[in-house]
Amino acid sequence: MRIIDEARREFIAKIVADLGKTLFGIGLASYFFEKFPLPLRVLLSAMWPLLLVSSVLIQPRKPGGR
Repeated sequence: MRIIDEARREFIAKIVADLGKTLFGIGLASYFFEKFPLPLRVLLSAMWPLLLVSSVLIQPRKPGGR
C-alpha cells in the first residue's frame, strides 16, 4: 500500500505549480523582492522554475496518456 497515491500526487503537483506561479507573479507585479538581501533574491528567483519543473515531475501519468 502506497502512502502517496495518484490523487495525492496530482494534488501536490498542482499546489507546487501554484506556489511557483504565485512567486513569479509577485516578483513581477511588485517591489516585494527589492528590499531583500541579494542572496535571498537569487534564491527566490531560482525557486519558481524549480517549483514548476518539480510539479511536472510529480504529476502522475494518466492512463492511456503519453
